[in-house]
Amino acid sequence: MNDYALAKTDPPLTLQEHTEDVVAEAESILARLRYHVKYHRLTGADLRERLLQAAVHHDRGKAHDRWQRCAEEDRLRKVGLRHELASLRTIDGDESATLDDPSRVAIGAHHNKLSWAHEDRWTTGGSGYDDHTRYWQEMRQQQRNGRHKDFSALVRQRYEYDVVRALLQLADRRASQIEAPDAPDPLPLRPFRYHFPYTGEDGTPHYRPVQEAALEHADKPTLALRSETGSGKTAASLLWAREQVRSQRARRAIIALPTRFTASSLAADTESHVTSGLYHSSAWQHLDGADRLFERLSMARQFLYPLTVTTIDQVLACLTGRREEDHLRFANLAHSALIIDECDFYDDVVQANIETMMAVLRELEVPVLVMSATLPDEHLSVYFPDREDPPSPLDTTTADTTVEIVSVHGVEEPDQDGAEPEDMQWLIDTAREAPRLIVYANTVARAAAYYRLLARHRDDLVLYHSRFTEPHKASKEQAIRAMLGDGGSDGSNEGVAVMTQIGEMSLNVSAPVMVSELCPIDRLAQRTGRLSRFGDSDGTLHLIRPLRDGTLYPAPYGTLSPGEGWRASDALLQTDEELQEGQRLTKLDLKERTNAVYSEPLSFSDQAERNQESLRQEFRQHWLIRPQTAQDEDETDTARWQSRIIGPQVEVFVSEDDVQDQYEGYRAFQQATTQHTVSVPSYRYDQYSDRFVTQEVEVGTDNVEQVVALTEPSPYDDETGLIFQG
Repeated sequence: MNDYALAKTDPPLTLQEHTEDVVAEAESILARLRYHVKYHRLTGADLRERLLQAAVHHDRGKAHDRWQRCAEEDRLRKVGLRHELASLRTIDGDESATLDDPSRVAIGAHHNKLSWAHEDRWTTGGSGYDDHTRYWQEMRQQQRNGRHKDFSALVRQRYEYDVVRALLQLADRRASQIEAPDAPDPLPLRPFRYHFPYTGEDGTPHYRPVQEAALEHADKPTLALRSETGSGKTAASLLWAREQVRSQRARRAIIALPTRFTASSLAADTESHVTSGLYHSSAWQHLDGADRLFERLSMARQFLYPLTVTTIDQVLACLTGRREEDHLRFANLAHSALIIDECDFYDDVVQANIETMMAVLRELEVPVLVMSATLPDEHLSVYFPDREDPPSPLDTTTADTTVEIVSVHGVEEPDQDGAEPEDMQWLIDTAREAPRLIVYANTVARAAAYYRLLARHRDDLVLYHSRFTEPHKASKEQAIRAMLGDGGSDGSNEGVAVMTQIGEMSLNVSAPVMVSELCPIDRLAQRTGRLSRFGDSDGTLHLIRPLRDGTLYPAPYGTLSPGEGWRASDALLQTDEELQEGQRLTKLDLKERTNAVYSEPLSFSDQAERNQESLRQEFRQHWLIRPQTAQDEDETDTARWQSRIIGPQVEVFVSEDDVQDQYEGYRAFQQATTQHTVSVPSYRYDQYSDRFVTQEVEVGTDNVEQVVALTEPSPYDDETGLIFQG
């Protein structure tokens, strides 16, 4: 290597100096992450040797005369040379350099160009570019060879390549950050550690039954845990993860939840006990103001924190291999302990996706804990795809409190103007008599109608649903916690919270009285987990059967067919049959009735099976070479696969005044979008098309994006969110 060859120009850095920095970072990463232990067990290969070989040779192409000349003349943007491909050519001309395929792929991919979108960079690259077609053909041949392997073998092969590919990029980026004179050092890479904070008077840990059970069975590769809400499952999962790390089965932990809202809430609850990072599409809003915000988000997005709290959709998305970062996430997932905290058992599309994911994780020996208040026995086959007779879940559910269904009311859609029909007098009386009350509605429109009805009789009332902007969601959660959180459970605080599904799991609140619209039994168990949550008294439940034109209106628990309307899911219909006025249900009863509702072996719909096969094809097609179509870092769906089936949505600015003509760059545009928009179902967008306006905005220096905004006067406000009337 030429001692004076440059690797960087600002500040000047020789190729030898940069290579030494990358090798040092690679050594440090191996020491901190310790991925080499499992890598050798699964592949038989030496990860340290492969990674250091890739680090030593990754930038040798920069010694090319053309690259050096352009560096000296400060015109690297016109060099016409992909230096990583020149590195491969230099390696082939060096008899002393012997790199195997995973190391060669890592070098070729370390600047995010191993994709069909960059095919021309690998071939002629246009005028002035060298022809590296044979290296592109080499990558394509490896892609084809892997694609034709059986699925289990392909999973192992992607792991073998992705770990080297991911760690070389990580080492290169961290070294570059250290080399930048004004940049702080990279955030530290730490293993998962957890100190259980609850002790007795003598200082010994005071474990609850679910926590003792998690510790006792921590040696199981996959553990299914069922325990009621409020029983201490989160602490149990952290204890379980700690044991996985101590036994060398994992280096970090990931908690995957159903929604962004539950993920944000759990991250807030755990941050004082373990070093954790939060990631989902609007996570930045919850971390706004934090030091080095985007670095923290990047680490969480890559599953590099000791504990990453995210959504199940984000974990599933990394299987697709559509983004270069998916290969880094896949490598880190393979060395994590995964905790699946609750799941939508009524949604067979989600369950089918998880079944595919579990098959991948089984091959990679990833320990998995799935936990739920109402884990149905017949759904366990999803989590144990290699077992014909899945084991029963570990169950610590108790019957210590009772929910009494004191009334059942069929309720047509309430008047949007807040009128007080006689058949709703019971709800008004309930709100007047109960100092602390939670009302659950199944749709935004019905929640808003209940809110308007009750607002005439209570001042301490908060409406919370998904059609608020992220800042307003945060303020709503804060207000509800102040009214109904643990600090006011002695009766010192009062209030009424009217919520949709957004508040089923994401809020640690409690009230002695609840009104809930009918929903699948496992969802109802989550809702009633907020009844007398902070004490041992029984709770009172008023059940609403939502009606439209005299028949059960199932939205969103079913299928919406164009021109036909909503068709209720079997789980909702069976729950309707199971529940009646006068019943007294313990948490054990709710568990048993969940098993009764989901009593049939899980059978996927045609839609779920097609979507599942699409996920497997995404894995096969992109295990090595990324596709032509680029994907934003926050997206979880692809053109042919969806993490869950949700109707098309339109992101809408809540006011034209919130839209700027120009944004400095995509970060600024993304922040504005997250801060000032809400998601609107496409059918609502079509239904109220005259309330929207589309306009173009400039992003950066030469990019134009189309945005949609509500016309003035906007129907959105911070009290009720976006509600369409008329």
